[in-house]
Amino acid sequence: MKFIIQVLYVVILGWLFSLFLPWWSIALAGFMGGYFGKSKANFTAGFVAIALLWFVHAWLIDLNASAPLTEKVAYLLIVQSKTLLMVITAVTGGLVGGFSTLTGSLLVKEKGRKY
Repeated sequence: MKFIIQVLYVVILGWLFSLFLPWWSIALAGFMGGYFGKSKANFTAGFVAIALLWFVHAWLIDLNASAPLTEKVAYLLIVQSKTLLMVITAVTGGLVGGFSTLTGSLLVKEKGRKY
């Protein structure tokens, strides 16, 4: 349950930050999701959240585009299909989100842990 809450937290923060800040703001969302919503699978939560966010965002841009922009970019990057291009985009964002969420979770001091 905490995993799902952490994923939703990162998705909502990532969406809000992407409205006003550059693309790297997803790292801030992941960092905050890891710091305030720590779970047992922090990297996976951040990866799933940002990958899902970027895949849906790329899919919506493709649906609303008046020109076949995604196909042209896929052709330029020597990718065979626009779906594969969206998956590559999602994995790239997912890696940023996963590592930033893991970083945020590692900064939280665990209770009862003695160094």
